[in-house]
Amino acid sequence: MFCERYNDFVKALEKRRFLVHSAANAEEAKDIGLSLIGDGSTGFGGSVTVTQIGLYEALQKNGNAVYWHWKSDSPEKAQESAAHADWFVCSTNAITRDGRLVNIDGTGNRVAGMFAGPKKVILFIGKNKLVEGGIDDAIARIKRVACPANGRRLETGTPCALTGQCTDCSAPRRMCKVTSIIEYPPNLLSELHLVLIDEELGY
Repeated sequence: MFCERYNDFVKALEKRRFLVHSAANAEEAKDIGLSLIGDGSTGFGGSVTVTQIGLYEALQKNGNAVYWHWKSDSPEKAQESAAHADWFVCSTNAITRDGRLVNIDGTGNRVAGMFAGPKKVILFIGKNKLVEGGIDDAIARIKRVACPANGRRLETGTPCALTGQCTDCSAPRRMCKVTSIIEYPPNLLSELHLVLIDEELGY
């Protein structure tokens, strides 16, 4: 089970007009993504969760047009193409018990793609991303868990990457530059799908 009182959690998300899907594991989440996307072109935001699911490779195998700066020799061109794809695929750094999606980004392309790029969005969410409290707890989780892990992965040299503790630094490669909170599907989107995965995935 993704969390305790799961049905109530899903009802809270649906009340906010998110389209909710349940997946027992990463493989099932990938299948849901493939079913939703069909033959559509797909842009990817940076996401360890989506990497673990293997959706990019599965779409490539199916012949879909896929754009991901992590997988491209021309990252800027891939980001531009991703912004105009049929679908945008990513994860979220945290989701609150009452259904708000909280993200912190360094560049901003990932969070922008969730509400101002393709008209259809799928966010794949491992159960470790849920916080029981509100926005403050979500931001605390991101700075305590996601930012240090990503800092180490990207070798940013930021204090959090070195010590695991946020110091609200002003380092050039600081990752906490853009914070977004999605409370309802934004007006520019026609669909915002949340795939809730009963596994711990990503940071």
